[in-house]
Amino acid sequence: MPVSDAFARILATERAQFNARAAEAVRRAPGFDAEAFAAFLQSGVDGVVAAVADAVPERAAAVAGAAYDIALTLVAQRLVGSQARGRLVERVWRESFPACARRIAEAPDEVLGALSNAALYMGSAPELRGDEWLRCLSALAGNAETVPQLLALGKALAWRAGAAHFRDGALVAASMLPEPLALAAVGAAPGSSWARVHARLAADPWWLPEWGEDDAPSQRNAQGKKIGDFSGFGGIFRQPPEIRANPDGFWVKSGDRYSLLMVDARGAVLHRASREEYEQPPFSSPAHRSPVVEGNRLMLAHGNIELDLPAEGLSIACNAHTVAVTSPYSFTIRLFPLQ
Repeated sequence: MPVSDAFARILATERAQFNARAAEAVRRAPGFDAEAFAAFLQSGVDGVVAAVADAVPERAAAVAGAAYDIALTLVAQRLVGSQARGRLVERVWRESFPACARRIAEAPDEVLGALSNAALYMGSAPELRGDEWLRCLSALAGNAETVPQLLALGKALAWRAGAAHFRDGALVAASMLPEPLALAAVGAAPGSSWARVHARLAADPWWLPEWGEDDAPSQRNAQGKKIGDFSGFGGIFRQPPEIRANPDGFWVKSGDRYSLLMVDARGAVLHRASREEYEQPPFSSPAHRSPVVEGNRLMLAHGNIELDLPAEGLSIACNAHTVAVTSPYSFTIRLFPLQ
């Protein structure tokens, strides 16, 4: 498949320099996949260069050089091509970067590098919804007026697509955006007040902007999340997990493995932790009506939830906003809004 006229001209003009950079990459990375590199130049880099050539033609050569070097790195590290674990990095080049042409033209190394890394991260774990992040980024990237706005948008959308641990930073990032873009980034209706949406999100990790002013108990009950599963089935726990609450989430113990669980309405994510962290003094959450388990029914202030677990051995832990349920018969942690 041929490349665009714009990219072909740049490659021809700088052929010796590009060939030298490719030869150096091959020397440094034994097993460098030259076919994968050629394919990525056509399927990923070319679209970016062509879009910049249309929007800011005087920057096309600089963008081509930066994109070429980043492509060499991605192929050398097997992050694109047939040996890559996923396709999200390749897709962000094809589907999102052409919409970012003007911002890429301003700072090609920064934008291409940062968003490639973001795509790599969003494709790294099943609890992160990389397809959703990519879809939203492709739809909204063209509305970013500066490079910092584009990168802030990417972070806000990563939180929206399941990266619960980005929550605080994502709200700060969204506040950097023009109000219509900030609202779109967090999923709020056009014409809403960003000040009100931001305040509600900051106060309540389980509130969704899609609800508007509504906040019915039935909506809250439907928000329950699950994380985990048996490692023998592709999950992460070798033994049924035990949990302890902390102000930001939950400490988790499964055999000799310890984790920090972060959760909100957008997602649930596990990070590595230590035994010392798990064994910290118990966290006492602010006063609220404590949940109760009767049989296999979890009784909360906003309604009752029938658990798909045997009643025997059920254990609960809660912080200021979330209740987590574990069972000696399950490798999965169930999570629900507390209030």
